[in-house]
Amino acid sequence: MPRKAIKRENGAGSVYKRKDLKRRPWVASAPATTQRDDESKRYTTNQQIIGYYATAQEAKDALENYRRAPTTKLNITLEELHEEWEPIAYRSISKQTQDNYDACWVKLEPLYKTKVRDIRTAQMQTILDRYSNPRPGTDKKGNPVELPPMSHSTLSKIKALLTQLFDYALQNDIAIKNYAKFLVLPKQEKTKKDCFTDLELQKIRKAAGNIPFADVILMMCYTGFRISEFLELTPFSYDSALNALKGGKKTEAGKGRVVPVHPAIRPYLASWLAKNGKTIICTDDGAPYTADSFRRQCYYPALEAIGVRRLTPHATRHTFATRLSAAGARVEDIQALAGHEDYDMTANTYIHQDIDTLRAAIEKLS
Repeated sequence: MPRKAIKRENGAGSVYKRKDLKRRPWVASAPATTQRDDESKRYTTNQQIIGYYATAQEAKDALENYRRAPTTKLNITLEELHEEWEPIAYRSISKQTQDNYDACWVKLEPLYKTKVRDIRTAQMQTILDRYSNPRPGTDKKGNPVELPPMSHSTLSKIKALLTQLFDYALQNDIAIKNYAKFLVLPKQEKTKKDCFTDLELQKIRKAAGNIPFADVILMMCYTGFRISEFLELTPFSYDSALNALKGGKKTEAGKGRVVPVHPAIRPYLASWLAKNGKTIICTDDGAPYTADSFRRQCYYPALEAIGVRRLTPHATRHTFATRLSAAGARVEDIQALAGHEDYDMTANTYIHQDIDTLRAAIEKLS
């Protein structure tokens, strides 16, 4: 193939121009390696292409970067990198985080076959920008629809996955820079945290015992546990002597907190405890629900059947705190019951709510 080479010292690789390439004619080639074939006892010379570039200087820079950090995985694609990274990374992260990364990985399909060393911020930013805006798609029936922009949270997870992949590539001399760190997320709009109104809560109360899982939604509104915390409560989490639930995680303030059981939800709690499942809220065979399966199979269908707004499970937590505040509960009691991380120094260090104090706060709920 006709080419114009830039002379370099032996063993230093080469930079040359190919006349048959228009867009990126300059080629950076790694130093040649010699291998011996044991059967033929002959030596063969191999020279890997580092990449193709628009200018001679870009090709020189690429060659110099390679010389500083040579690798046997010069032409590894993003897909191959992901296959190598995944089993290592997934050892130390939760199942929920794994599921999030799996969902994000699907969005990166346009880059699967691209060499990691060729990927730059602009290519990744194009993908983020696509999902940051309305885009054409199809509904469950295959009809064309306009899909809404992805949430800021989902976009940040895509960026996090790319950052993790490039960090791994850096650690193994596959990439020369983590270009994912330069990705720009759209400005996050502050959303108003909503809760169920008194009328909606009244509908939930009336539906409890009649519509499946309406009682569970009511219990969440009266205990303030996060959905994952609530679904992880076991029969051992209930202290019958204190008539209280003990559980919680995520923050130091929230771990192992004690929440007295309000009289309004005691019958429903007793009914679920009688199932003798691995967790209090369990499937028919006693198995725990995951947060995702509970949302899809139980929580949202129940709201639809009750006839109230499709608020997220976290709205039950806001309902709990909002109603406690409206009933006149002390701020430090609300913090203790909800397990808020933003405990101030006084509440954290000097105020210790005993079970009677917390029960009094719970019973302020009508």
